[in-house]
Amino acid sequence: MKTNLWITSALGALLLTAIYALLNALFNETQDLNSLLWGIIANYLLALLLGYYIQHSTLRGFKLGLSVFLIYFLIGHFNILIEAYIFNVTDRGQTLFELLRGFLAAAIFCPLFVYMFRKLESQETLKFAPRTFFGWFWKVLVANFLYLVFYIGAGLVLSIALPEMMEFYQDKIPPMDVMINTQLFLRGFVFIAVALLVLRTVNLSKLKKALLIGLIFAIIGGIAPLIQPNELMPLYIRIGHSFEVGISNFLYGLAIAYLLSRKMIRDDK
Repeated sequence: MKTNLWITSALGALLLTAIYALLNALFNETQDLNSLLWGIIANYLLALLLGYYIQHSTLRGFKLGLSVFLIYFLIGHFNILIEAYIFNVTDRGQTLFELLRGFLAAAIFCPLFVYMFRKLESQETLKFAPRTFFGWFWKVLVANFLYLVFYIGAGLVLSIALPEMMEFYQDKIPPMDVMINTQLFLRGFVFIAVALLVLRTVNLSKLKKALLIGLIFAIIGGIAPLIQPNELMPLYIRIGHSFEVGISNFLYGLAIAYLLSRKMIRDDK
């Protein structure tokens, strides 16, 4: 019988919230009720997306658990914390600590969440039309450049729409070369790698794949973490970034999903 996505995701959200509560207790950190409730909401959003991916993935067992871990940790923790670090929102110690906590939470949660969907049996992988090295090369370069375009464009729009943002970041903005190099040679490639992983491992139409990737980038990579209260960003900054990251990451995910997708080869045997 097919596992109910909404119910299983709700259970997954409670599981992830409990895991973070245990880790916070382990690290002697407290969490108030307001943060806990917003955490459950945020975790439900990301559990829905990860659950949808699990339901439609061609992977099973350990490979599926590893795939879900990579999507969640790289988009929901690594890329976000690298951005926070270069903008001096977190220092090196805070960044490493949050990376460790995120790694532990994802490593515990992802295999358990996969097990909740009972996706354990083996299944044949999808087959795709071949692509030359040059075909991959120029598409990845364009996809990486597109990320920089979306990133800078969204930042400019936000700075105009919310001038208070520049006041918050006036002493935090890194040198231009550091910011561009981080996006081009690190964060952009992480987004591309996750997009390729999803494209390669879900049995959906091109449009649904693109929508899934866009939502993963937007919600797991921005909206879900930003709706949770924290001491690093005031509310108006989190709201502004939620709109900025949500829209730009979603559109970027759609764009590179179509750019990097390959035609599936059906086995008629």
